[in-house]
Amino acid sequence: MKRTRWLLSLTAAIGLAFSSPVLAQTISGSTLYTPNVNLDTGAQNTFVGTVGGIFLTTYSFYPQVNYLGYYDRNGDGLASSHLITLWDNSTQSIIASATVPAGTAAPLVNGYRWVQLSSTVTLNYGSYYVIGAQTDGVDLWGDLISNNSPDNGNNGQISWNSQYVQLGSGWEFTRAGRYDSHGNYPAEPPNQAGSDAIYPVANLGFNVVPEPGSWALLGIAAMVWCCSKRKRNP
Repeated sequence: MKRTRWLLSLTAAIGLAFSSPVLAQTISGSTLYTPNVNLDTGAQNTFVGTVGGIFLTTYSFYPQVNYLGYYDRNGDGLASSHLITLWDNSTQSIIASATVPAGTAAPLVNGYRWVQLSSTVTLNYGSYYVIGAQTDGVDLWGDLISNNSPDNGNNGQISWNSQYVQLGSGWEFTRAGRYDSHGNYPAEPPNQAGSDAIYPVANLGFNVVPEPGSWALLGIAAMVWCCSKRKRNP
């Protein structure tokens, strides 16, 4: 009996070891990419249409998405509301969408205004997806940014998140900017620009905005740190 239990435990442990990379949960605060350049001061794009990019998901596990974001130049609020959409490229179907409201109501994190989805969307591994935002020529946004080849994930103007994107030399072609006119929506934007690139107006992520309880914990931690610092430095 003991030997049987030991064998069952060993089998379960081996199964968990092989399955954990596939079932791993996306880390809170993760986003598809982070610009390595100042989008506020660089070239600004006035294109009116649907703008974003295409990317191939990692082969390591199933990425999760529950926030969509729109770039807010200078962080001073948006003049208009903007629809963000995520398409499954294999089926050409919309799998998530959200409208980022005008003004400053949506939380600002890392240069983007974020809106939470009603439920978490799990992407398939090793699959193509397209993200796009509807632009109006009023809320301007940083123009196409790209990396150099060979790229390990941040060799240039973009830091790609390995939880979402298949990285490594030879995969640069799987990421590119996408755009189209408003009139063709809700079809995904087919026009492509650059390699290892994206129009940085739309973004996606998982638990990008901390829960109120997390903010409270951070505040308490900051107070404890300040108090301890004062005791050490009277």
